[in-house]
Amino acid sequence: MVLLNSSTVSVVLSSGVVCMFTFLLFLSGYVLQQQSVRSIQHALRTPASTPAARSFIPKNGVQDDTYGLQGDGRGDFSGLKDGGGSGQSVLADLESDGGKAYWAGGEGKGGSYAYLQLLSTPDPSNICSAILFFKNLAASGTAVQDRLFMYPQDWDVMTNPSERVSTALSLLRSASSKYNIWLLPIDMSLATKSGYGPTDSRLLRLGQIQFLQYDSVLYLRTPGLLLDGKKLDRFLLSRPLPMKHDKNRRESYHNEAWSPMPLRPDRATPLPPAYLIAVNNMGDHVEARTHVPNMAIPEFRGLVTGPDGGGVDIDIDDAERRPAYVFFEQDDDGHVRWKGNPLFGTWRAQQHEVCEGLDLEGD
Repeated sequence: MVLLNSSTVSVVLSSGVVCMFTFLLFLSGYVLQQQSVRSIQHALRTPASTPAARSFIPKNGVQDDTYGLQGDGRGDFSGLKDGGGSGQSVLADLESDGGKAYWAGGEGKGGSYAYLQLLSTPDPSNICSAILFFKNLAASGTAVQDRLFMYPQDWDVMTNPSERVSTALSLLRSASSKYNIWLLPIDMSLATKSGYGPTDSRLLRLGQIQFLQYDSVLYLRTPGLLLDGKKLDRFLLSRPLPMKHDKNRRESYHNEAWSPMPLRPDRATPLPPAYLIAVNNMGDHVEARTHVPNMAIPEFRGLVTGPDGGGVDIDIDDAERRPAYVFFEQDDDGHVRWKGNPLFGTWRAQQHEVCEGLDLEGD
C-alpha cells in the first residue's frame, strides 16, 4: 500500500485538470476546424454541382472521337459532363488572396459578353503576355467587364515546376485578383486518355461549356498587345452577332460581319487570332457556334492584326489608325518573332512591368 502525501495528491489533481482542459480545447478546435472546412468546400462548390448548372449537361452520347465541331460551326458538347472545368482554381489560393476565386459561373458582372485568352502549355512569357492583356483591358475603360483565362487543370497540381513556371503562375494568381480575371481550369483528361496531346484548340473544345451564361465570348490569341480597349468593344459590339441559331433572325445564319469557322481540335493548326464563340442550351443538347470576323468589313480592317498591319496602313500613335489588338507570330521554338515587329520592344517593356522578377528570355 502506497501512501500519498498532500503535495502528491495536489500534483495529480492539477495534472488531471490540465489534461481535461487541454482535451476540451483540442476538441473545440477540431469542431471549429471542421466547420471551416465545410464552409470553404461549400464556397468553392463547382458550377456543375448545382442544380441550375447541372441542367445544362447534355444527356446524349459522345459526338465523335476527335472532339471536333461539324458543318457551319455548330456542334454539341455531348458527354462532357463535369469535365468542362472545375470552376475554381488552386491558383486562386485562399490564403494568398483572401478567398476570392473567379469562375465562369459567378456573379456575371458586366453582362453577357466576355473577352478570353487561353494557353495549353505553361510558357512563362505567354502567361505574362496574357496578364498584360488583362491589365491593359482593365485600364482601358472597356464596357465588357468579364475577363476569362482558360488553362489545363493539370497546372494546379504540377510537381516540381521550374522556377520560371512557378513564378509565372504565382503572378497569374495575384493578377486574377488585381485585374478581376476569372481563372478557368479545364479538365483535359477526356482528350489525353484518348491519346491526344494538349493544344489550345482542344483546351477550348473541352472548356467551351463554361460559356453558357454568355451571349458571345471573343477569344484573342496570346501573345499580343492590346492598344485600344474601347476599339475592341466596338469590334465586338458594333455589328449584330450570330449568337444562337434562329431562323427568324437573319444575322444568326447569314451574318455579313462574322463568318462561320468550325473548331477542329483534331488538326494541328492554331486558333484564329480572333474567334467568336457562342454556346447555347438547346434543351436536349448544347450548341456551340464559332465564327471569325470578316476583315473585308471597312470598320473591322486593321482592328485585330499582326504587327505588319496585314496590308493595312496602321499607326500606333494615331488614335484613328491604331489597331485595337496586335497578335504576334511565334517561331517553331515558341519564341515571339521580333524581326519586323515594331511593337516587340514596347510589349517586352510592359511585360517586365507586370511580371517583375520573371525571366522572360529563358528557354
